[in-house]
Amino acid sequence: MAKRKGIFARLIEGPERSETYAASTLPTNRWELGFDVFKNNKGKLVGLNLLTLVFFIPFILLLFMRYVNKISLTNAYPFGHNLSGGYPYYPASSGLENQLELALNQQFFLYLLIAVAVAAVGISGGFYVMRNLVWTESVTVGSDFFKGVKKNYFIVFFSLLFYSVILALSVLSINVSSYIIATGEGTKWLLIASQAISYVIIFFGGVMLLFMITLGVNYKLKFGSLLKNSFILALGLLPLNVLYAALGAVLFLLFLLPISLTFVLAVLLCLIFSLSMFMLVWTNYSQWVFDQYINDKVAGAKKNRGIYKPQRDESAEVSVGKSNNLGKNVKPITDYDVEIYELPESFSRKDLARLEETKEAMRQDSDRYAFEHAEDGEGKDTSVESNFEGGSDNKEGDSD
Repeated sequence: MAKRKGIFARLIEGPERSETYAASTLPTNRWELGFDVFKNNKGKLVGLNLLTLVFFIPFILLLFMRYVNKISLTNAYPFGHNLSGGYPYYPASSGLENQLELALNQQFFLYLLIAVAVAAVGISGGFYVMRNLVWTESVTVGSDFFKGVKKNYFIVFFSLLFYSVILALSVLSINVSSYIIATGEGTKWLLIASQAISYVIIFFGGVMLLFMITLGVNYKLKFGSLLKNSFILALGLLPLNVLYAALGAVLFLLFLLPISLTFVLAVLLCLIFSLSMFMLVWTNYSQWVFDQYINDKVAGAKKNRGIYKPQRDESAEVSVGKSNNLGKNVKPITDYDVEIYELPESFSRKDLARLEETKEAMRQDSDRYAFEHAEDGEGKDTSVESNFEGGSDNKEGDSD
């Protein structure tokens, strides 16, 4: 007999679901599933966000150091401001600010490799935990997080490294173009066009990175296949990708509002939910993408995890007289003395056990009837279509 868990364990791990958990109580679409995961796992989402955020500390410090260096350089050099306040204007200083920006970014990208190596720990563990939450599997944030790191660290690290190279080349290209424009050299419209293309590459590469992470967490792929599939998904679903990327990053967008109170609120929300909410939105969305375009082509892949998709079972059509498939008489549904116990909206393991008892009693009654009437001749030839819907007890495990 299973040992009953204490109240604190139940609060941390959430409500238990036995193998007889009715499939029809699951969400019926991805939107419902996302809200259901958020509603029932707030504590886990906060814990996951804080745990993931710890591994982003080097990246945050790197951004802060870059910001401080830029402010100090801005105050040290006369970039054409305060011209009437004592600073002389030097024509030779044209493009100086762009040169300093380029130097700052070069230094930033040199140290970025260290930040990426650490951040990959948080991302690989965080997306693995979120995948299991979206699959409605039992999750313990701490152990599952480091299990995800062990399984997915290198694929996430090389994905981040790939995007870091794209980001560095694009940003430095933008800086060089800005410097040439500031010095009055080159064809201005071509330089502006190249900057626009660089910004598009940065965004598109970011979407590819997100798909590379979720594909790497879900499937075993070679890096070349990972690049190819993420490119196809990023390009083929571009409007949806933009929508869900923006939806996941909505808490970060609060920093753009020029209100001090909003900034404080944004900091608090980012500490509590920002990363876990982004992972939830993108993981849930990517699972829908995989169900639509990939899982039917992958041997052993399971579709619609965590979602109830009612389907008509043609095998449920039975004959009230002799069964065509079983070769035995079937008791008419109206003659059963056993009444199936109906689950209340809020049910416990005791209610599930009671439901299983009534179902077992009904099966025994049916078998008894078939045995007693085994020698009977053909009964009434009246056929009915059974409308009884039952949920599958299949428990999906962790398959990669």
